[in-house]
Amino acid sequence: MNLFQKILGTFQKPQAGPAPESALNTIALLIVDRNVTADASPETRFGGLPSAGEGFAWPRCRSCGEPMQFQGQIRPPGALHLHLIFMCTNHPGECDQFEADGGGNAVITVPVDGLQLAIPPAEGETLRDTRYGAHLLTVAAREYSDAFSAYAGRRREVLGQIGGAADWIQHDDTPACRACEAPMQFVAQLEPGPDYQTEMNFAGGCCYLFECRCSGVSGKFLWQC
Repeated sequence: MNLFQKILGTFQKPQAGPAPESALNTIALLIVDRNVTADASPETRFGGLPSAGEGFAWPRCRSCGEPMQFQGQIRPPGALHLHLIFMCTNHPGECDQFEADGGGNAVITVPVDGLQLAIPPAEGETLRDTRYGAHLLTVAAREYSDAFSAYAGRRREVLGQIGGAADWIQHDDTPACRACEAPMQFVAQLEPGPDYQTEMNFAGGCCYLFECRCSGVSGKFLWQC
């Protein structure tokens, strides 16, 4: 080995091999399930009408004042509540839709008991022209992006992950709870959807859903691209 090779070797990083089993995590992937009904449901699903109870009020965008569009509902494993996810799509890019506290999106948490389909307001873009559910596929991987890349089927079938840890596209942007001001707990990471014509508009990125149980249950979400 000549002197140049020795110097070059000090700057070269060793090639990363397969992760040891001790470094792997259990990743719960959400995989699309087209076999869903139009009825109210206490389970995770996307599009269609939201499943809510008495007293539900359709959220409106803080910026433009128009009704938000229902994106989907997430039930954390073993939980007795649903997170209903809404985002303003009336003026894309103008209503801070990507921020957890910008007012352009909303998470409404409802109990799974006594659910009924919520009727949307007559004005605004309130519903996605699609409806699908999800089933879980658990895989061993270092992080979500590895599990996503290793999925053997069509990548669009992967709707995200539930539980585990957020796999941030940019920096860690965990929101704080409005009530206790502590960092919220990660619930799910969501992809735009199985079909580009009806996908959720995360500008090609991912949505991150969080909750806090300090006083009842509350939720927030944001997205990065």
